Amino acid sequence: MAPVNEPESKEIGEASPPGGSGPASLWHLYRQLGRRSLSALSRRLRLDRGSMPSRDRYLIMLVFVVGVVFATAGFFAVSHHFQGKAQREFEGPARQFTAVLTRALDGYLGSLNSVRAFMTASNDVGRWEFFEYTRDNLPRYPGTRSLEWIPRITEQERVPFERMARDDGLFGFLFTERDRAGLSVTARRRPVHYPIYFVEPFTGNEERLGLDLAADGAVVEVLHLARDVGSAVATRHSAKQPSFAVVLPIYRDNKVPDTVQGRRDNLLGFVRGIFDIGAIVGDAWPDLVHLPGFDIYLFDTDDTKGARMLYYHPSPLRESAPEPLPETEVLRGLYTQATYGLAGWDWLIVVRAVSSPFTYNVGMAAWGFWAISLLLTSLLLQHLVSAQTRTQEIEQSVTARTAELSLANAFLKEEIDERVRIEDELRAAKDQAEAATRTKAEFLAMMSHELRTPLNAVIGFSEIIGRESLGPVGHSQYRDYAEDIRLSGTHLLTLINDILDLSKIEGKRFELQDEVVDLSAILGSVYPLLKPKIEDGALSFRRAFDTPRHRLRADERALRQILMNLLSNAIKFTPKGGKVTVGTQLDDAGRFLIAVSDTGIGIAEHDIKAALQPFNQVDSSLSRRYEGTGLGLPLSQRLMRLHDGVLEIDSALGQGTTITLIFPSDRVVEIPPLSIVSDAEDEDLGPNVPRLHARRRLRR
Repeated sequence: MAPVNEPESKEIGEASPPGGSGPASLWHLYRQLGRRSLSALSRRLRLDRGSMPSRDRYLIMLVFVVGVVFATAGFFAVSHHFQGKAQREFEGPARQFTAVLTRALDGYLGSLNSVRAFMTASNDVGRWEFFEYTRDNLPRYPGTRSLEWIPRITEQERVPFERMARDDGLFGFLFTERDRAGLSVTARRRPVHYPIYFVEPFTGNEERLGLDLAADGAVVEVLHLARDVGSAVATRHSAKQPSFAVVLPIYRDNKVPDTVQGRRDNLLGFVRGIFDIGAIVGDAWPDLVHLPGFDIYLFDTDDTKGARMLYYHPSPLRESAPEPLPETEVLRGLYTQATYGLAGWDWLIVVRAVSSPFTYNVGMAAWGFWAISLLLTSLLLQHLVSAQTRTQEIEQSVTARTAELSLANAFLKEEIDERVRIEDELRAAKDQAEAATRTKAEFLAMMSHELRTPLNAVIGFSEIIGRESLGPVGHSQYRDYAEDIRLSGTHLLTLINDILDLSKIEGKRFELQDEVVDLSAILGSVYPLLKPKIEDGALSFRRAFDTPRHRLRADERALRQILMNLLSNAIKFTPKGGKVTVGTQLDDAGRFLIAVSDTGIGIAEHDIKAALQPFNQVDSSLSRRYEGTGLGLPLSQRLMRLHDGVLEIDSALGQGTTITLIFPSDRVVEIPPLSIVSDAEDEDLGPNVPRLHARRRLRR
């Protein structure tokens, strides 16, 4: 039996009068007369303080204090008397109803447990045996919408199971699911299915037969929770109708394994019951309609999204306002509440008094006594207070209003001045930023011309000297010096180009020239530049292209620069005998992935963020052996952002690095099969480049 806390009875906080005519109208009249009389008296006392003698003022104050004290004391005395009486009259039937309802809910859970015991008692329960057993239980529990047997069926068992069901008399039986329009369609392939195989009552639930609950993510989550905990799990079944579902797992040999993995491996299926809350409440207390002073509320205490109310049974006295009250108003006035645990799901059962006989007497007697007492007090005070002129009231009102307007004008002026000052500062800061941007652009343009021109000359002349195009230079060491000059100049020119590209991107002046590019061709143009370093390091260079029918829409120059940067880093930081791999594939979302992997020194997790900052290098003893400016990764990341893509790094010290370029699906171009050149993805990148034909998933 589920635990039920003792109902907690609450007294009336502020008595609310019933709607309608008769005594309620008198109550409103008492309050209105009392408030108007006290308001008029208070205004006159404030006006006459300056001209009224002190003795008269003291007398008026004494009468006023005595009248208020008498009215307040009488109010609390009458309220306390009738509140106690109303509370005693209310608690009896309210607690009785709560006890009856909880016993009814326990009975429904017991009926579902009996179905599970029946299913586990035999290894071969047919649908006719299931029908015969549940037929006797259903009339005793009219709130039962359906009792279901849901076996666990793997994809390999699906076709034989469907054939067995059809042979058993379920003509046309197939695993089904609901599409977005709510129509029944054939269930998709998935590792595990949870079809509804037995369902009673069958009438009204025909369409549920064969429904694969594995297609519904929310239902699967509940099924898996029940499977892992090994006990019943209850949840809300429908947000539109007040109902709930309870799931019971069944395991092999009718034993609950001790471990979660054991429960998953030995699961046979589930017994599920769907129950109507309204029918349960109505069946628990058929005479509920004869208790007109009750509102019944059921709340879900585990719901953190605001949809806490499970069920509401309005009192017949609320015919003019049958909608449920907000929860904050439900827990006010006279009510009882009790918590009930339903298979791990906590409910709050609230029985609330609406009106007569529980609240009517409190409102009439207490408020009536209070209003009449204050009315008599105010009439006596008005007789003692002299009439004051209208001019005094107007003068005081005008003076107070003038002071308020002056304060408001001063505050408004200060706010306007502050906003003007902030706008001026923002405008000045914007002008400074624009001026700095223009200066930076002019400086970079000057660098582009002033540095590139002499560097091109240095590189060109060093190549002429190294090749001895105009004749022998005389000494072989001079040729080595010329080669060093050419390499240094090329390195410096590359650095200048990277800085200029990075500045253009940051200044939003870098424009992509999109076209359909072939990654194999780009890799073929990059490989000859990297081949000497690959051979010097005795590295194994492999590729795994898994996208023979797809091309990218991208800026070819930018994509070549990204691959050059990533492959250069992979080769540079991989020890001799290591391996560098480049591969492509499409993920489940249709995005194009390019992965560059190496077996090099790797990057510590806390250094990855620093490696993506311009001019930063990871502090590694090995990395300092090689040249580098720290611009390769930052520039590649920014170029990927221009393509609406992402650059992800997966690395660990001593275990190598994998950098994945993720391009969005709208940049993927599929080419017709007839236009694919045979072996296009294995074009020659050099005589010493091995080819990798095996498909594999790229590391993310």
